[in-house]
Amino acid sequence: MMKRSHTTVLDDLPEWIVIEEILVWLPPKDLFRCRAVCKLWRSATSTDKFMLDNCRRQPLLPVIRQDIPGQEGVRFVVFRDKSVGADQKLCPIIQHSKFHNLLGACDGFLILSSESDFWICNPATRKCAILPQPRVPSSSAGVPRIYIAGFYQHQPSGEYRVLWFSRGCLRGYVLRFGSDKPRIISRPSVSSRLPEFWHQGEFDSCYSSQVNHRGSLHWLTGIYMETAVDIMVFDTVTETFRWMRSPGRLGRRVSLLEMDNKLASCIDNDASIEIWVMQDYEAEVWALKYRINLLAMNTSPQFKYISKMALLNQRELLICCHTPSVGPDYLLHCDTDGKFLGYYEMKEGTYSTYFTNQYFQESMIPLPFCEMQEEGGVDKEPPFFIGL
Repeated sequence: MMKRSHTTVLDDLPEWIVIEEILVWLPPKDLFRCRAVCKLWRSATSTDKFMLDNCRRQPLLPVIRQDIPGQEGVRFVVFRDKSVGADQKLCPIIQHSKFHNLLGACDGFLILSSESDFWICNPATRKCAILPQPRVPSSSAGVPRIYIAGFYQHQPSGEYRVLWFSRGCLRGYVLRFGSDKPRIISRPSVSSRLPEFWHQGEFDSCYSSQVNHRGSLHWLTGIYMETAVDIMVFDTVTETFRWMRSPGRLGRRVSLLEMDNKLASCIDNDASIEIWVMQDYEAEVWALKYRINLLAMNTSPQFKYISKMALLNQRELLICCHTPSVGPDYLLHCDTDGKFLGYYEMKEGTYSTYFTNQYFQESMIPLPFCEMQEEGGVDKEPPFFIGL
């Protein structure tokens, strides 16, 4: 092992154990410090494989948008519990953003937008750049004809790609980072599956419930519908579409999750939550795994209704609860067995809270498009402040 000015308890360990069993588990902030200690560590932790392995070992945290009182901007925060050593519950990753929409999250990268402007950033490395978009004419009213439906890493190329959909037609675009020349693809029709008012932008990543599972993007549309809807699946390897059967259960709100490496559907009916898990992916067999009675839970304060949920640590839920008008809203933290774990009160007059559909994992991976870096796009002043 390379000599350092100060000995540590790691000096007596084989180098491969230090790198593959210790450093790979550290959060990027700590890894950056370690890389300054030893040149060998810096080299070993700079490979594509290490950075991706490190990212996949970080906690998957739901991203929450908060409006800033008295200002036009918003901030995006993640909820951290004590298991990840957080000093505070809500930790900002993007602050004072003029971009209100979070459209994608993958391997530590976030895509934000405001109207027709799109940016990509990595909060851990504090790097960002303008995101290219397909060159498609706007409508006569000036409204963009396209929207982001998905964000993923393509295999086996390893490229990061964005899936765009057109409004009003069945055309889609696959665009790799660093390029503005998309590949045109066709997507399935939903005319027989959703009412007319859901046809425009029904897979918009800002609003639809989606999850990346087993190398495929899954969308569940009609989250407020009174009739069951199917799941549209996009294979990120072959880049083709198909339909999948949903649990067929109805509720006030339905969302998709990945729980213990299985596709899951979370359904709420104001005072109760059901979690259905796909037991056999190929046969599309669903089974009820958890039923949580929120009224039986010893919570304080009491709530009037819930608006959205997110998954924590595979077996825990974070629920946005709304109290009667006399009290502030709060985030309820419980496990899938219905055990109350605590709550975070949203103090009245501070931030209004909105759950995005995205989950964030910290990452050291650099922005994956050298062409834009050479053109200076990375150095352009972003319309937000990275606050991780």
